[in-house]
Amino acid sequence: MSDDSTGPDAQPVQIPARSHAVGPGWRPLLERLHEQLLGVFPDYRLLDLKEKFGGLRVYVDRPASSGGALRPLIASAEAQAERTCEFCGTPGRIRTRDDQPGGWRKAVCDACHSAWSARRIMIVCGVVRERE
Repeated sequence: MSDDSTGPDAQPVQIPARSHAVGPGWRPLLERLHEQLLGVFPDYRLLDLKEKFGGLRVYVDRPASSGGALRPLIASAEAQAERTCEFCGTPGRIRTRDDQPGGWRKAVCDACHSAWSARRIMIVCGVVRERE
């Protein structure tokens, strides 16, 4: 697989190219973060974007010219994601399946938590899939 972020004419990989790595409920957060990052540093380069331990993780290459303005924007989006259902985007919180200790963690609302706990829904390549 070729890496389109290398070479003399390559464009930096940015949030829209990797938003499929998380659920659709977080897309508005990511779109807002992308616009904010463009305002501070238009050529920012995304290193990684993922869900981890129920929260959003965004890693960018922070050039010296960004003046440290990127981190607060990213931290705010990550904090908002912990209170936003990754499935549907409504208010939620980080929970485990069936609220059992030590399980898989995900930011979910009450309705999606029930379906996720029953294994009726899951996120695959950024899309909510329903099990029949």
